[in-house]
Amino acid sequence: MSEKIQELIVLSGLLGEPCEESMEAIQELAPQLTWLSNEAVAEIENLPLERWQMEHTRLFISGHPKTECAPFESVWAEGRMMGETTHAIQSLYNKVNYKPDAELPADYLGSELEFLAFVLENYGEQEVFLVEILEHLHTWIPKFAKAIRIHSDLAFYRDYAKRLEALFEMH
Repeated sequence: MSEKIQELIVLSGLLGEPCEESMEAIQELAPQLTWLSNEAVAEIENLPLERWQMEHTRLFISGHPKTECAPFESVWAEGRMMGETTHAIQSLYNKVNYKPDAELPADYLGSELEFLAFVLENYGEQEVFLVEILEHLHTWIPKFAKAIRIHSDLAFYRDYAKRLEALFEMH
């Protein structure tokens, strides 16, 4: 498995809700995550899990008065959950019989990153599916990442956002 594919899978996983194993995973992965600052790792190491979980919830699930960093493409493309974008992504998955986590909408960023890794691993970089998923990701990830950088209280998520921007900014 290439480094690019591994990184996409890691980025997908880091978007999930922090749990007891999350800190251990970050400590283990930190040497390979050159984009993750020592400040961010130290911050997470010294932060109570509940505080990290609260920040995750505030940013990605149910912030008040608004969830500023909803990790769903349809929110960024259409201003609502489960829009046409969700169906477009699902039909893209169906073309290659890809099965994302059934509990999450198809346009969840973690699922889209895993799909990108799946396409790279199984079809290579010349595949039309790669172009389609990259078009989707490039349209909204820069805006999503900028929102994280603006709204996150944690260096961990700001570093995460910077890495997403580096990978998906249009040049």
